[in-house]
Amino acid sequence: MTTATGATHTSVFYDGSRQYAAEVGGYLRDGLARGRRGLVMAPPRRVDELRATLGRDADEVTFVEDTIAYEPQWNAYRVLRDFAATAGGARSCVVAEQRLAERIPAEVVDYGRLEAAAGVVFADFDVDLLCPYDAGTLPPHLLDIGLHAHAVVRSNGESLPNSRFEDPFDVLAGLSVVSPPPPEATSIDCSAPTDVAQARRLVRARGAEAGLRPDVVSDITLAVSEVLTNSIMHGESPTLLHLYTEGDTWVCHVHDGGRAPLDPLVGLLPPAEPSDHGYGLWLARQLCTAVDVGTDRSGTHVRLHMRMPRADHTP
Repeated sequence: MTTATGATHTSVFYDGSRQYAAEVGGYLRDGLARGRRGLVMAPPRRVDELRATLGRDADEVTFVEDTIAYEPQWNAYRVLRDFAATAGGARSCVVAEQRLAERIPAEVVDYGRLEAAAGVVFADFDVDLLCPYDAGTLPPHLLDIGLHAHAVVRSNGESLPNSRFEDPFDVLAGLSVVSPPPPEATSIDCSAPTDVAQARRLVRARGAEAGLRPDVVSDITLAVSEVLTNSIMHGESPTLLHLYTEGDTWVCHVHDGGRAPLDPLVGLLPPAEPSDHGYGLWLARQLCTAVDVGTDRSGTHVRLHMRMPRADHTP
């Protein structure tokens, strides 16, 4: 299922280290034999297994542990894009896997977007992207993401059409539904450019009260500032900011009156210049735990999630 140009997006479901080494190691070995460049973004355990499986061929592969590639999750797009950009005309074979079982619900939803969009975002890149899923340990709702997001599935060394593949834009539309702020949310009107400074002060104060680390407060404040500014400049009044806790995350929810259809791919890759369309959303995705974007009858919603301290973890 590999073509001379353009990306392929393939899933593989494995049960145990032996099958992982056979399927994923075989994929990499085959790619290297064809003169392709190799990139692996994976948990340390899987990195070690692939190094052992490939032997000397491992020296031809770039390994990036998931604690770097997927923190935050959308950073994986940047790592992949930067790697492909330095290929010098060579095709790349890429393995992309993270420890999904450790992700909180808001991150899982965002991961569904990441997987659904990958084949579209990288359609013009000379990349073969393989996404392994641990069928022996992952719960059904995580395996379902892999079942529906890939046009191709690898099994016993063969790449086959995936009959359960769903249209990426249908998946993204289904994941764009945004919940309204709860009644207990702290809300302020930020319809004027001069209101952004007040919003930053409020985010810093409430973020600290929520127990977020100072560096996390700085990140979410910058993200809110970017999204608010975009909303004021390009959306419609009123522009509101709502702050509240939802499950494992602290949410900064920007809501304006604009109801124009949104491009679900905007801000998934870094624009060439900070002034380019989509920069604010791209920056927010680099700073926040998860980002929800959607529209309804009341306007456009951007929800910026930060993991609460009680849900914090060390991958």
